[in-house]
Amino acid sequence: MRSIFSACLLFTTAVSVFGQSVELNGILGESVKFPAAVKKGGSLMYSSVTLGDVTSGNFTALPNKKYSGRVQWDSSTGLFSLSGLKMEDIGEYKVQNTDQNINTVFQLNVYSKYHCVRVYSITNAV
Repeated sequence: MRSIFSACLLFTTAVSVFGQSVELNGILGESVKFPAAVKKGGSLMYSSVTLGDVTSGNFTALPNKKYSGRVQWDSSTGLFSLSGLKMEDIGEYKVQNTDQNINTVFQLNVYSKYHCVRVYSITNAV
C-alpha cells in the first residue's frame, strides 16, 4: 500500500507583542504594513537608515537603492508599508512617531508563500 501526504502551509500571520515590540511575518513578494500610525510627523527606519519620512502630513521616500519604490505611507491610516518583500528585507525596523514621541520596533521575518512538505510512506505486505 502506498500513501502520499502533501501539506502546504500559508504563512500570513502577523503576531503583535504587547508593548512597543512587534514581530511581523511577511510573505516573499508581497507587502507588509507596520502597525504603528504616524499621522503628522515621523519616519520608518531600517537599522540607522531612514527609508521614509512624514513631515506635516506629507510623505517622502528617501533615496535608497535597496528599497527604491517599495516604501509607502497611507495618509488615511498613517501606516508605513513595504512592498515586494525580499529575503534580504529580514531584520529590525523602527517607526518613529515624533508627534507622540513613540518609537516602535519591529522584527520582520519573510517566508516563502508556500512551504510544502511531501511525505511518502510505502508499506509492502508479505
